Amino acid sequence: MQQAEETRGRILDATGRVMAGGLAFVSIPAVAREAGVSVPTVYRHFPTKHDLLAAIYPHALRRAGLDDVVIPTSMDELRHGLRAHFERTDSLGDLARAAMASPASDEVRRLSMPRRLAAFRQLADSIEPKPSKADRDRIARLLVILTASSSLRLWRDQLGSSVDEAAGDVDWVLRAITSATSRKGS
Repeated sequence: MQQAEETRGRILDATGRVMAGGLAFVSIPAVAREAGVSVPTVYRHFPTKHDLLAAIYPHALRRAGLDDVVIPTSMDELRHGLRAHFERTDSLGDLARAAMASPASDEVRRLSMPRRLAAFRQLADSIEPKPSKADRDRIARLLVILTASSSLRLWRDQLGSSVDEAAGDVDWVLRAITSATSRKGS
């Protein structure tokens, strides 16, 4: 069992490295070569390329320590949760960043999107007064964009913002939107 988990981890790590090279290079044989395993071994752990790509995002989150970051469930928890998320995302290694920025990771993000949207809808549901369903969905979509690793890179690399400043900016935006939606409903 432990050997199977280690092999699975090697395959997923190799997938991340292959993804960093670009979408054209992501194939089961390329992943197998990079992991030092046979093609049938990859298929034993991941029956399809879709299964392999679906597993890479949760694996990368675990490796980066982001899998235990809890999405805030209330506005009061938001800033602290954002800070923790941004801090851990900021600590990703160059290889993990390259894999997450590659075109191949678009499929991985697409697969994880329903889970992320559901979590942010839950946060939007905690807002008082309750936003309309349409506004709740807009807030959830906006939070997905504002908390993406690419957004953090913009704050850090282009704006020179600290983790605290980035978390504060997202918190401010959400509070401004919340205020606007509650005024709209009045």
